[in-house]
Amino acid sequence: MSEHSNVDPQPSLDAILDVLIPANPNRNIPAAGELGVATFVTEAAAQKNALNTALIALLSRAGELAGGITPDTVRQLETELPEAFNLLLVETYKGYYSRPDIRALVGVGAHPVHPAGYEVASESPELLNELTAPVRARGPVFRDPPGGQA
Repeated sequence: MSEHSNVDPQPSLDAILDVLIPANPNRNIPAAGELGVATFVTEAAAQKNALNTALIALLSRAGELAGGITPDTVRQLETELPEAFNLLLVETYKGYYSRPDIRALVGVGAHPVHPAGYEVASESPELLNELTAPVRARGPVFRDPPGGQA
């Protein structure tokens, strides 16, 4: 994340993340900011222009709001900058729940769903037909490569 001010955005980002995914002391589950998810988010922002722009806008606006980062402040950010907020929210969830230690704490196995997880039923032929009908109705939309058969 590139920030044009001399203010360190990390404490504000950590505080926002702690509101998005708060700690649960009764189950020894840390909050997202406390866990260091900000590093995951800022690394993703370095790769994704839209996320970087969203993060800068959210942190800038958060800095303008009086009273520090509170649940009300975060709700205000969501209301005022919904698209930016959604990008941050998705990346926060990815960073938090992709950690095997967190998945184990919240009761989701630290292993992938397959092969060690539960069985996922296949879609019915009727559902597959319904889902693919628009594609089949559209017909071929590709070009034959040179030398292909007509």
